[in-house]
Amino acid sequence: TERPKATVNVQPAGHVFIRERVTLTCEIESGDDWNYEWYKNNNLLKDAQRKKYEISNVDQTHAGDYTCKGTQSTGRIYTHTSAAVTLTVSAVKVKPTITSNPEGAGLTGNTVTLYCKLHQSAGWTFYWSKHTQSSEKETITNVYTISSVSPSDGGQYWCRAGRGNPVYYTHYSDALWVNVTGE
Repeated sequence: TERPKATVNVQPAGHVFIRERVTLTCEIESGDDWNYEWYKNNNLLKDAQRKKYEISNVDQTHAGDYTCKGTQSTGRIYTHTSAAVTLTVSAVKVKPTITSNPEGAGLTGNTVTLYCKLHQSAGWTFYWSKHTQSSEKETITNVYTISSVSPSDGGQYWCRAGRGNPVYYTHYSDALWVNVTGE
């Protein structure tokens, strides 16, 4: 019979930053009673024998290619080794870029949309700040829409992104000035 396949899934993403938490999961397509083996750069990780391999405080030493495979308790049935998943670890915090549409000024009553651009992997929540607000607004996408703007919506805005638990935050973007003009 054909051996089952193993697949490695990584959360939040294959590209992470120092001090983030990463969870690698070994998914096996059939059966439940598996013993798991994890490998980094083809070397067995002796402290990793569960379905999930967690790294709670990533640093540069965790970068590499990760694979897994499973064996049944009898030792007679074993899976194919999974394809490798590459974990890349960056030491430098990223800084998003904030832009608006329309650029610079919006007419009273119209819509102004802000964009927080981050050229990194997935899984981010975006946080928006304005110089007159004491708390951040949170969005799941990198878009923040101000419908029917009024002069009080004008001012300086910033964004940053975060992901994971505990949350890893990027730097704040540079400030963007939004002007609201009359009709």
